[in-house]
Amino acid sequence: MSQPFKKYICKTCGLIYDEALGDEDSGLAPGTRFEDIPDDWYCPLCLVSKSDFVLIDETKKSAGAEQPKRKASTQADILIIGSGYAGWQAAEEIRKVNSEAVITLLTADDGAVYPKPALSMALSQNRTPDDLLEASAAEKAAELDVGVKTKTKVMSINTKRNKVMTTTGSFSYKNLILATGAKAMTLKPDGNAAHEIITINDLNAYKKFYKRLQDVKKVTLIGGGLIATELAEDLSSFGVEVEMVIRGSKLMSQIMPEAISHKLTDKLHDKNINLIFNSEITSMDTSETGYVLKTDQGETLETELVVAAIGISPNLELAKKAKLETNLGICINEHCQTSEPGIFAIGDCAECDGVIQAYLEPIRRQAKALASALYSDSASLFEVVPTLIKTKTPSLPIMLSPPLHATHGQWEISTNVGENQKLLYMENDKASGFALSGELVKSANDLYKEMYAS
Repeated sequence: MSQPFKKYICKTCGLIYDEALGDEDSGLAPGTRFEDIPDDWYCPLCLVSKSDFVLIDETKKSAGAEQPKRKASTQADILIIGSGYAGWQAAEEIRKVNSEAVITLLTADDGAVYPKPALSMALSQNRTPDDLLEASAAEKAAELDVGVKTKTKVMSINTKRNKVMTTTGSFSYKNLILATGAKAMTLKPDGNAAHEIITINDLNAYKKFYKRLQDVKKVTLIGGGLIATELAEDLSSFGVEVEMVIRGSKLMSQIMPEAISHKLTDKLHDKNINLIFNSEITSMDTSETGYVLKTDQGETLETELVVAAIGISPNLELAKKAKLETNLGICINEHCQTSEPGIFAIGDCAECDGVIQAYLEPIRRQAKALASALYSDSASLFEVVPTLIKTKTPSLPIMLSPPLHATHGQWEISTNVGENQKLLYMENDKASGFALSGELVKSANDLYKEMYAS
């Protein structure tokens, strides 16, 4: 008798590999056992290796979880501010190269470890907010042998005394790492209910959203970017009526060519997702059944829940108060060093060569470069290169590698057969980005290596 199929989950992004379904976008047929997957296979969503997947049953945490071996030292060799993916990744990479360093991590929230990309696909996976939790701050700290201080807001950094002031006291450091992340951008329309617009940028916000969603039949999404589009598909799979109010004329206009955007629009229409382009919300008021929205195009929309997904803005307040060099983000070099010796920055708050790369793969490389600069003889440097992005849009498989600076070039169609499209971003007769859809996404990894091989 054959063994039942198993499910494995990516520890980094939360993608689930179901042996029964396989992953046809990666060339893995339904029924492909995990042990039979080639060792060079990578997570199609966040690009980590096969070894970063674990059996879903193994991700469940037992009661009486292990407590940190170290207390949060007020005199740290390494002091990390922020407990998102970047903060924990920095601690992990440093611990790999130095087992003795005193590492303290400070976080204003509970420091829970969870795969953030899963927030826009959890509904279709039948996963509750509790299912997304991978480890508490205490459990992760114990695993890495670091100290963690939760519910602690950092108020200021004294760069001359190598000390930070927090709501629970002061902490000194030899080296400081800013992993302060980014906050969700918000809207401020007129009306008595504008303050009830929901944003989802962390697990706690997702829990509140999930609770509200249980008694809702219609959701209005504001935004037409990557996250808004992924949420629309996820909500649709949950059986909720979805409409999107989009300021521009097409989906994901910042990263995706118009040809694929049109195909995706058609697919969303097929799912009865209502897309309202070239429109902005001007007011939001309560009604007997939920909310009434009005747009600048004169439309009146009735809905039960409003979610804004219009982008993120780096948290720069601490860096600016400390007089670090900032632009779009906190400016860093190839070692992830800021303008102040002994202070580093990583993740959604960090800018290198004029670019912020708020994706998991660049953050992992930043963490390696940072750890190398602090404790390793090897020269691991962070380099800004285009990112490979897999959209979580089940209705149309899409993989993108947008150009870092889309200024003077244009998208040119290379292949166009039904929903199978390949476009290259051409500038001065050279390709600096690509976009694939349909069956052609299977060639994304090879094309990426070919295009950006150094």
